Amino acid sequence: MEWIKIKINTSKRGLDFVSGIFADCGVLSLEIEDNEEFLQVLEQTRHQWNYVEDGLYQEKIKACSVSAYLANNKSGKYTLGLIERRINQAKQNDKNKIYGSLEIFTAAVNEQDWAENWKKYFKPIPVGENILICPEWEEVPEEYNSRVIFKIDPGMCFGTGTHETTRLCAASLEKYIKPGGYILDLGCGSGILSIIALLLGAGFAAAADIDENSARIALDNAKANNINQENYKVYTGDLLKDKKLIEKLGNTAYNIILMNIVPDIIVPLLPVVKNMLAENGVCILSGIIGRYLPEVKSACESAGYKIIDETDENDWLCVVIENGG
Repeated sequence: MEWIKIKINTSKRGLDFVSGIFADCGVLSLEIEDNEEFLQVLEQTRHQWNYVEDGLYQEKIKACSVSAYLANNKSGKYTLGLIERRINQAKQNDKNKIYGSLEIFTAAVNEQDWAENWKKYFKPIPVGENILICPEWEEVPEEYNSRVIFKIDPGMCFGTGTHETTRLCAASLEKYIKPGGYILDLGCGSGILSIIALLLGAGFAAAADIDENSARIALDNAKANNINQENYKVYTGDLLKDKKLIEKLGNTAYNIILMNIVPDIIVPLLPVVKNMLAENGVCILSGIIGRYLPEVKSACESAGYKIIDETDENDWLCVVIENGG
């Protein structure tokens, strides 16, 4: 299968700005190239070198970029168009080039070639108090044997659990989950959160994503974690537009509804899922950058929810809400 790699050249100051654009467009798994590491190594080893080739120095000092991989299909190309429009708009507004050149590069990438190079960088990740996200090809470190182990092969454009939004969401899930509970994971990606919920003792989980590859990858990850297929269902579709999907998911009252997406999707979904929430159930909302928190809170209150918890990490926030009565 082919994927599209999109790379945006930027400045040191522009790394967070460009990463924010990717996040706004629903892309959270990113490759960041920062020239600071090169400069630090150069400074630390200065005594070992008489000179650094000027071309290399000039190349590396400008080597700040943000990259992501998108599925080479209708959904991926749509996301690519969103990112390109946002970047080009920012480029026009950035007259003083504070954010660097904002040049856009795209290339087709074969999954097999990419995967073998990428795997060496993905190591076991402790999350919350009792969870470990571990690549299928890695052994579980002895010190984490007592944790709930989630084995994953995420594919190219889906979450690995390394991002703050996933860690925050998983930690809240661990806090609020109850044995035998029913879980709904919207924007499920590789199925991390819904499968972790089942490993933590949930009785049933439904997951949905707009990307057609999600069902395949999420079900593969469920199988890798020995999840009973009767307890895990994955759907493809847009809950904001697909009435049949709403009917399928709406037949169940969920104890926890997970939305690790972006505010532009979370806000309109709030009234849609309100009647799907069980009595005393909670919604866990993540994927929220700090500047959007007031908007999300206002939307929650307008939809009749009560905010009961809030956590943050590096300007990313996770909000827990319940029906306000």
